[in-house]
Amino acid sequence: MNQEKANDSYSLSSKWYTDKMYFEKEMDQIFLKSWLLVGAESQILDPGDSLFLSIFNQPIICIRQKDYTIKTFFNICRHRAGSLKENINNKSLVCTYHGWVYSINGKLKSPRGFSKSEISIKDLCLRKLNTKIWKGLIFINFCDNPNDFETLFSNVEKKLSPYELKNFTFDRKVSYKIKSNWKVYLDNFLEGLHIPIAHPSLNNVLDYRSYDTKLFKNFSIQSGRLDDSKSPYSSSANSYAYYVAIYPNILFNLAPGRFQTNMIEPINEKECYVHFEYYFDSICKKEKLEDISFSDEIQKEDILICEKVQKNLQSIGFDGGIISGKFETGVKHFQNYIKKNIS
Repeated sequence: MNQEKANDSYSLSSKWYTDKMYFEKEMDQIFLKSWLLVGAESQILDPGDSLFLSIFNQPIICIRQKDYTIKTFFNICRHRAGSLKENINNKSLVCTYHGWVYSINGKLKSPRGFSKSEISIKDLCLRKLNTKIWKGLIFINFCDNPNDFETLFSNVEKKLSPYELKNFTFDRKVSYKIKSNWKVYLDNFLEGLHIPIAHPSLNNVLDYRSYDTKLFKNFSIQSGRLDDSKSPYSSSANSYAYYVAIYPNILFNLAPGRFQTNMIEPINEKECYVHFEYYFDSICKKEKLEDISFSDEIQKEDILICEKVQKNLQSIGFDGGIISGKFETGVKHFQNYIKKNIS
């Protein structure tokens, strides 16, 4: 029994962070079956407005329909795998290879080079992806039979009730390329133990003694009290910062006046992107810029940590670590999620 308890404190072995085989399993068994955050609904307000993205080497287009719903398709022509022309607004979707034309609802209109009697138009629509909108955010799922979106995000919403997310407006997107495995970055996000050591500015505004982690099915929430007199955020009756991790790769940072989403996009077993999208309520431009500068400072400190950790994980001098049962419960929770979902 004691041995079992001891084993439970061990972290994932270094191979999970450096071996291509584990990375490929994560892509196939987790990411291509999970709900993924792709952007803000406010970025595509009018019919025909489009977001062209590549996620995990999967080219997609999110496009506002005439009825103002949003649909997502693979950005791949059904003729011979050409790409669609990337306009900000589209009355139709045109392949840049052979000129096939699709309606914005994905239906094939003009199969250039073929008569309509030769092929079945209805069988050659753009391939559609499952799409959900929550609090003005766009989520997609590559799986034909995705897991339950509503249950997961209604539970997240209940836990974030002090904040009304619909009051925040998209401001900008900032992306960072990091030379570390995506899980190194998320492990780092999921604990506050390093804050007094690695983040002096954040530690100055956040009361580390109040830091708390709560665990739920497939997500966790960390929180800490803010010192209004030192904080770059707006003063508020709810002067707390909330750090939400929705597995596998969606992060929310909430503080008075600001809502920030982070999407971790794995590149390979040793690199990842982190895409930050900033949302603000009615705070002034000066406060926005101070907040963004402060966030950039913290992010660069985290990047330095993660890249050093990744190098050390590749060393023959380290096989795996241990996890604090008191201060790193979020890390253990996430790593158990990974082991549960990888066969």
